[in-house]
Amino acid sequence: MAAAAGSCARLAAWGGRLRRGLAASRRALPSPGPLAAAVAGAALAGVGAAWHHSRVNVAARDGSLTVSAQKNVEHGMIGKLSLRKQRFMQFSSLEHEGEYYMTPRDFLFSVMFEQMERELGIQTAGCGSTFFRDLGDKGLISYTEYLFLLTILTKPHSGFHVAFKMLDTDGNEMIEKREFFKLQKIISKQDDMMTVNTNETGCQEATVKEPEINTTLQMRFFGKRGQRKLHYKEFRRFMENLQTEIQEMEFLQFSKGLSFMRKEDFAEWLLFFTNTENKDIYWKNVREKLSAGESISLDEFKSFCHFTTQLEDFAIAMQMFSLAHRPVRLAEFKRAVKVATGQELSNNILDTVFKIFDLDGDECLSHEEFLGVLKNRMHRGLWVPQHQSIQEYWKCVKKESIKGVKEVWKQAGKGLF
Repeated sequence: MAAAAGSCARLAAWGGRLRRGLAASRRALPSPGPLAAAVAGAALAGVGAAWHHSRVNVAARDGSLTVSAQKNVEHGMIGKLSLRKQRFMQFSSLEHEGEYYMTPRDFLFSVMFEQMERELGIQTAGCGSTFFRDLGDKGLISYTEYLFLLTILTKPHSGFHVAFKMLDTDGNEMIEKREFFKLQKIISKQDDMMTVNTNETGCQEATVKEPEINTTLQMRFFGKRGQRKLHYKEFRRFMENLQTEIQEMEFLQFSKGLSFMRKEDFAEWLLFFTNTENKDIYWKNVREKLSAGESISLDEFKSFCHFTTQLEDFAIAMQMFSLAHRPVRLAEFKRAVKVATGQELSNNILDTVFKIFDLDGDECLSHEEFLGVLKNRMHRGLWVPQHQSIQEYWKCVKKESIKGVKEVWKQAGKGLF
């Protein structure tokens, strides 16, 4: 009850700030639909919507960091980068010796918008499920950490736990800073390869430098001197808080600051990063099949977001229906979700999804289209379907995983076998 009350209080506070931001500044989002006149992410964070594209250089305390929006990268070079590298370069606002960094607020905006404008600001840092909002622009996030954080938003915790155990040479579920770098690099490289265009080969984009300066996450996990160890329980709590924070921010964004989300708003959130040829049909279904006044709660929204981190297991369940040439009706879909996640989605959510993705009007889910939309949604429009390059991807994954584990065990003075 106390946790629920605290969550409601936070929502009410942020909702008030959002409504004030709406009154002060509105701008059109890049995706059509009911949110066409909604506020930009800056209003969500309680600041104005004004990103000065010709920002002046602002020296940090040590004079080593500059704030810069105009990056010295030619358009031809940008086109050769992975989608995630392009997004990182677009939203990063700090530079250090040719390396670009995000602030925590840059990161929040990058996962909520394709493009946006915002005003710089600094707030007091804190912990918990408002960690990134509290940090604002006071902090640094490297490209490797950016990939790592995105992966946390799209993958189940079980995969991280396995990788954590592999790098834990003492078996006490605690790792040192150098071991964490290996975990971060392996996961970041694997995930970034899945967003490289199919005309790119090998592990070119996967080469990531170690940060030359202490970033916010490094100090958060290992202290200023980097001597503290990170326990998996603390890391899991961080992952849960990050997911909760993004979910609450997106809920407020699409509910326009209210404590509930209309089903039309949920459809807008779901289709925000979607560019399929059937998008017009989805919106027609929204207009014709969803009743006005029906809404989705924050808890229902969070449950659905948890489901989206289990898409790989859910896709396997859907393949079973395809192989058996069986249509996916509401009961089958509900059972597949239960098997994949161990949890059930509410009938309210299930009914909404079915009405949106019933392309043929036969009360069956067009599950391939549904999975494609979900992958784009959870990867924030950065997901690229892999075809010929999938073998190169798994080869790179295997190579980097084995190399990382070997190096950690070698440093610990132990053999693999």
